[in-house]
Parts: sequence; C-alpha cells; structure tokens
Amino acid sequence: MVGGLGAGRSPGGPSAQSWGSGPRVARDSGAMAEARQAAGFPSSLSPDGADVLLSAPVLRDICLSGLRSWQRHLSRFWNDFLTGVFPASPLSWLFLFGAIQLAWFLQLDPSLGLMEKIKESLPDCGGQHHRLRGLLAAALFASCLWGALVFTLHVALRLLLSYHGWILESPRAMSSATKTWLALVRIFSGRHPGLFSYQRSLPRQPVPSVQDTVRKYLESVRPVLCDEDFRGLCGLAQDFLRLQAALLQWHLRLKSWWASNYVSDWWEEFVYLRSRNSLMVNSNYYMMDFLYVTPTPLQAARAGNAVHALLLYRHRLNRQEILPTLLMGMRPLCSAQYEKIFNTTRIPGIQKDHIHHLSDSRHVAVLHRGRFFRVGTHSQGGLLPPRALEQQFQRILDDPSPASPQEEHLAALTAAPRDVWAQARGALKTQAEATLEAVEGAAFFVSLDCEPAGLSKETPAASLDAYAHALLAGRGHDRWLDKSFTLIVFSNGKLGLSVEHSWADCPISGHMWERVREGLWPHCAQFTLATECFQLGYAADGHCKGDPDPMLPPPQRLHWDLPEKIHRSISLALSGARTLSGNMDCHVFPFSHFGKSFIKHCHLSSDSFIQVALQLAHFRDRGQFCLTYESAMTRLFLEGRTETVRSCTREACSFVRAMEDKEKTDKFSSLNLSFVCAVQAGLTPGV
Repeated sequence: MVGGLGAGRSPGGPSAQSWGSGPRVARDSGAMAEARQAAGFPSSLSPDGADVLLSAPVLRDICLSGLRSWQRHLSRFWNDFLTGVFPASPLSWLFLFGAIQLAWFLQLDPSLGLMEKIKESLPDCGGQHHRLRGLLAAALFASCLWGALVFTLHVALRLLLSYHGWILESPRAMSSATKTWLALVRIFSGRHPGLFSYQRSLPRQPVPSVQDTVRKYLESVRPVLCDEDFRGLCGLAQDFLRLQAALLQWHLRLKSWWASNYVSDWWEEFVYLRSRNSLMVNSNYYMMDFLYVTPTPLQAARAGNAVHALLLYRHRLNRQEILPTLLMGMRPLCSAQYEKIFNTTRIPGIQKDHIHHLSDSRHVAVLHRGRFFRVGTHSQGGLLPPRALEQQFQRILDDPSPASPQEEHLAALTAAPRDVWAQARGALKTQAEATLEAVEGAAFFVSLDCEPAGLSKETPAASLDAYAHALLAGRGHDRWLDKSFTLIVFSNGKLGLSVEHSWADCPISGHMWERVREGLWPHCAQFTLATECFQLGYAADGHCKGDPDPMLPPPQRLHWDLPEKIHRSISLALSGARTLSGNMDCHVFPFSHFGKSFIKHCHLSSDSFIQVALQLAHFRDRGQFCLTYESAMTRLFLEGRTETVRSCTREACSFVRAMEDKEKTDKFSSLNLSFVCAVQAGLTPGV
C-alpha cells in the first residue's frame, strides 16, 4: 500500500501525522491520538495471535454507532419521502384509506369494482385470510388513488407557480388575477414545508423566443455604440436570425424538454468549471463579519462558536428543517443549491474542473502559520460543544512546532491557474494522498490568521480596504480556495468567509452566513434567531460557554511528503498569487448619510437607485457609458441560478445626461428621485 502512516507527537502540541511511501508502519502507536479512543478495547497476545476481549462499553459503543448510522439513513429516506409527496402528507393517505374502509362498511364501492379485481388477483391463502385480502386490496387502491392525487397536486401547483403577473405589480395595488392566484397558491401549497418540498412543483425555466433575445441584445448595446456601429450590428443580427437562429433555438428547446434547466449546467461548466484562471480574485468572493460588534476578542473562542454554529446549520440542512425561501410569503424559490454548501470541493482538471461532494464529513481542515491540522467535530455523543472546539483551536494556536519546508506556502497552488494546479495536484496525490483527502474531504476549511482585521474608527476606509483584501486574497498562501468556503478567523476575533463560486450563488452562502453570525451573538434583540442559536454565546471572560474536556484527543497535525518536482510549482504559484493580489484594487466605501430604508421611504427601488447612481458616477469619471452587468436570480424556476440585467438603458443614459445639463437641472430642480426608479424600469413619467 502506497502512503504509509507514521505518527509522532510534538511536546505539548497536537499529534503529528506524517505520510510517506512504502508499506504501512505504525512507528509509535502509543503516541497516536487515536490510541486514547481505543482504551476500552483491551487485547492480549498469545502464540495463536491476538486475543481481543470485547468489554461491555465497547459493545455498547458499536451498537450505538450502528444505530446512529441507521437513524441517519432512515431520517434521510423519510425526508425524501415527505419531499416527494408534498403538498400531500402520509396522514392524507390514512384519511383516504379510512374513508374507503368506511364506504366499504356501508356497502358502498368507491372503486367501481376495481378493489374486487385487485382482491381476485391476490393469492388465495384460504378462507381465514379473506378479510386480510380485502384490507390489502383497499390499501393498494388507496395508494394508487393517493398517488394520482399527489401527481395532480404537483401539476396544479406547477401551473400556479408559472404565473408571473405579480412581479410587475405593487403589493398595495394587486390585480384581481393576482389576488386569486395568491389564494389558490395558499390552498395548494400545503402546510409545514421543508427546504426541498417545492422542488417537484417548480416550473422549468422557459426558453425565450430568439426574436426577443436579439431585440433585447440590440437594446442593451445601443447606448454604447455610435450610429454607424449600431447599424452594422443590426445587419449582423438579421443575418443571424436568417441563417443560424432557427437551428440553435431548436437545440435549446430540445434540451429544455429533457433537462431540468436548459441553461444552469452549461452556465456552471462554461462560466466556472472551464475557466483556467486563478480562483483568487477572479471567481471567489468574500463575506464580512459584523462591523461594529465583536462578541469576543478570543480567536479560539470565536472559531469554536463559529464552527459549531455552521455544523448546527448543516445538521438542520440535512434534516430539511430550514424553511424554503418564499417571496411574498407564498412564492417558493429553488433550493437545489443548498445541497453543496458543506463537504464540497472543486477539483482542478487540465481542461475543466469538477465538483466533488461527500454525503458527510466529520472533521474540518485547519491552517495556521503554514501548518495543516485535522480537527474532529464529533464524538461518540454527537457534535462537539463549542467549548471543546475552542479547546482544540487553542491547542493549535499554542503549538510551537514550525511548518516543514514548502508546506507553509502549499496552499498557494490553489491560487494558481487551474491547469497548473491540476498537474501539481496529480504529483501531490501520489505522495500524500491521505493528507490531501483529509483536506479536500473536510466539511469546510478554517484559516486561523495571525493578524487582526475589521473596522477601525480612526481609519474606517483604510481598515475596511485591508479587511476586504485579507478576505479576498489573504497573503496568497493561507486559503484553500478549492473548498466550498473557508472560514477565516482573525487574531482579534473577527470573522469572514472566502467562498468558491461554482457550486452556488451568493444568496445561498449569504443566507447561511447571516444565520451563523446571528447565532454567534444571541443577545441582540433585533435578530430573530433559530432555537439552537440561543444556546451559543460567550461567558463573561470571553470563552465559549461550558467546560473544557481534558480527555479530548488533540488535533492531528497533517504532514505533506512533497516531491521535489512540486517545489518549483509552489514557488511559481506563490509569486503569481502575490502579483495578482498586488494588482487588485479593492476599496470599501463607508457611506453613512442614508441607507435603503430612506430610499424605500421615498417610494423608490433601492436597487434602481444604486444602478442609476453607478451610471452617473461612471459617466462623470470617464465621460462615457459602458455595458453594465447586474445579476438577477432565476430561482423562480427549477435549478435556476442567475441571469443578466443590463442596467445601462437608453432611459438611464438620458437621465444621466440630464443630470449633467445645468439648464435642465436648474429648470427641473424640484424633480425628485422617483424619476430614477421610473427610468430604470424603462418608463417615462409625464414631466
């Protein structure tokens, strides 16, 4: 077996795990952290071999482990069943079966003779089983009828959810059709939905007509083209419609009939997975912590509570206890992207990457001062409490052992171009496969940074710039960018996320992050928190609540057996990452004059306000307009992700030119900002 295991232990620090080639050898089994877990597994050697004495605690632990495993499988099966029959429920089958039995007792046959035919087709086991055959026939008929009703409910709800007239209507002035639609959706939506309950009822994303697509494309480029260029582009568009559009449109329609979504898988592949650029800056994005509040300055305590809260979120996710996102409290959004939040890694390839997702993972990978650790998140009793996780992270922070040569900068490979990293990963996997699997198979990645971060009152703009830069790029070698997300914990207790983009869009990770952050500071009355989040918090001394566990084995130190040919790849990747990080301009502008509440109080769309403000700012800076991309979600449809909103419209450009014309601004000085919303929507108010 290639990739032998050896173990050692640094003084006062976590256990060390080294990997090398050759047969598996246990060089110092007494020093391994796992040896403590085997204390209840006594053995004695005899001439005939090992004589294992299974004690009662060991047998109990084996039984409990098997029961927990079966419980997880049954829970997933039950959740999948409930999701499949929603908006119906198993109780509705019992009600239907009882109604059929009552009708049969009253000598009525609601099946119109079908139950008798079913009974005749069942094997005859004697007269004493005649009553049982009747019950089985009634159960089979009830199941078939119930399945037909469930299918009818799915189709009816899907047709209802295909209505989009409500989008352009104000909640204060709904049409009769929209009010009727809301009432019907309320009737057909069922009660107590789980996260994935509506997936079977969501409509598929429709393929727009090619004529509309070309027309909207020409509208989007008109503001940035001169008359001559626009006429030439119109000619090319007509040639496309005449020669190629029909065949391409037929291919799209064919795919829309077979696939759940005709565009999302191509979007994921060609926008993300086929890109050969570095993930750092080009793809990954970041999320900040609370700006004005730090619940505790203790780095290990903040990490312990954050990891515990994230794993609680994963537990609720697996049990589908998280409610689906509902617009207007009624219209569900697709929840498919939630499936890959945890236990997910983007694996590099030469031509394209692929997403590797595990059904479960019971550890996190931790990086501190260039050293990698494996921290178990569960014990025999379940998820480790926050205080125990804090204890593990504190052990890592207190460990004085240095990083081995090249190990400190190893993570810079994940910031390299994807084909370069794919080649280096192939060499790395041959020498350190088990260690690589420990990192890539983690629930998520944790980076314990040695520097502070966050908002500084003395230099708010500069401190936010540094905070954003640290989250987005770090030092170029302290983030494992392939993981679905990296939890970054700074030395002063501030948090942040670095999120890989291919597996899901920002609202998914944003929803998770808001719940986790709120749960880490449960005493704030302005948040509505989940029940388990109230159990978190911090003691008066800043530590996590609870007591340390002296019997808890220390984290495993992961060592890399790095081949010589990979050393140069690490150096080049680090140089490229630092260059890319240095060329990045990232400025976070703190604006405190007003916010979205004031904009909405003026009966404006905050999104429209910002989009037109961006057009005005860019025109004042560059003296011209440019194509502008704004993401819009398509999660109203099954497996929808995002689409493009082109906010640089002719109406928006007219507004910007009017703002720059002193005669017009003086003449219409009383013009309020409602015009911004109107032009963004493509409307021309009467002025």
